[in-house]
Amino acid sequence: MHVFRSFVRPQFCLAVIGLCLIAACDKGPARFEASGHAITTPQPGTPFSQYITDSETKIRTALQDLRYSPEPHPFDDYSIDDAVSMRAPFAIEPDMQACRQSGKTIENGDGVGFLLVHGLSDSPYLMSDIAMSLHTALPCATLHALLLPGHGTVPGDLRDVDASAWQATVKYGLESFDDNIRHIIPVGYSMGAALVVRAAENHRNDAELSAMVLLSPGFGAYSDLAWLTPYMRYVKPWVDKRRDHDVAKYESLAMNAAAEFQLLTVPFGENTLPPITQPVFMAVSSDDRTIRADLAAHFFCGKVQSDDRYMIWYQGEEKASQDRPQPICDDIDVVTSANPDLRTVNHAHTALTMRPQNPHYGLTGDYRRCDHYREPADYKTCEEDNKDTIYGETNLLESATPGTLRRGTFNPDFDGMMGKMVVFIHKALEP
Repeated sequence: MHVFRSFVRPQFCLAVIGLCLIAACDKGPARFEASGHAITTPQPGTPFSQYITDSETKIRTALQDLRYSPEPHPFDDYSIDDAVSMRAPFAIEPDMQACRQSGKTIENGDGVGFLLVHGLSDSPYLMSDIAMSLHTALPCATLHALLLPGHGTVPGDLRDVDASAWQATVKYGLESFDDNIRHIIPVGYSMGAALVVRAAENHRNDAELSAMVLLSPGFGAYSDLAWLTPYMRYVKPWVDKRRDHDVAKYESLAMNAAAEFQLLTVPFGENTLPPITQPVFMAVSSDDRTIRADLAAHFFCGKVQSDDRYMIWYQGEEKASQDRPQPICDDIDVVTSANPDLRTVNHAHTALTMRPQNPHYGLTGDYRRCDHYREPADYKTCEEDNKDTIYGETNLLESATPGTLRRGTFNPDFDGMMGKMVVFIHKALEP
């Protein structure tokens, strides 16, 4: 994908600018403006507990002022306490009883810190199932989940954030563990994976950086027009304005946020990042329609130099797409995406970090991802309980019966993925 292009037809530019200026006049509800309580990068040395408390206060104030006061039920039956809890950063301390019973060893997480970094428009809730699974498998470990600047409050707070603030927050997270933590393993999802890799540029010689876990790694946007976003943000504020009724994350996306993601990922597309010598675990869907799976595969095969590397490649239905990239090197475990028992046909970008039993995003969860349908009747059908409903990525949209495709929000192979991840982590922590 070309990140920058030196020539664009003047007529095209004028037409786009005209359309964008029209769109920019439509401000819409207050959630599309800055809240005045945006999450920012904490000062170096801020205790993680204080960072959590400060973030909770900002989220609560913003949601009360801009969502719960003007709307009786902005997130259906979820209270403001629910929303704050789901969106805020969190920490999980060692389970001392389980740690003592299983043995206070590095294999059980003694001296290990996991830093969890969510994706663009997301919140720490998207990392909560990963966190609890790691906590169960390594009860002596400490887990810190970040909330990136501009996230967690209202979508308007992403209109003036920049990637340097996201990077500074990840740096803070890496430094947020106490002296008892001797091994740090960042776990990044989507844009969070790109932030983790970029952070490793400055920590690659740190003995504490023991491994990296990269899930649906956002090393480049799937859209071949992503290169335009750094210019479009000045005339078109939004990539998409949506209902924003998901209690855990934004559904609307500011053009500025997309632009900053694009700029953050330029080195991946240009293949200019230095090699990674730490062990790397990666999982990606061949059908991903948010990020470029081919970039993830090429990065894994070309830049990860550790002998301890492992990649899960979720292979979707063969007939679903003719342009699906293929695994290109060793150490890649090809796993079939389809699971008839869970009605999944392939893995959506939005699916990898959530277990099927998740009460919000799971198979019987209360949230149904249907915003790929523009026709009201199809949208309504998608949200209703229907035995013909399937779960998958949006590349299935044209082949599926209208209204029957929900974009996947859970991973049918979650337990399998976590089992392999824990085996990888144990190996990476071996002396």
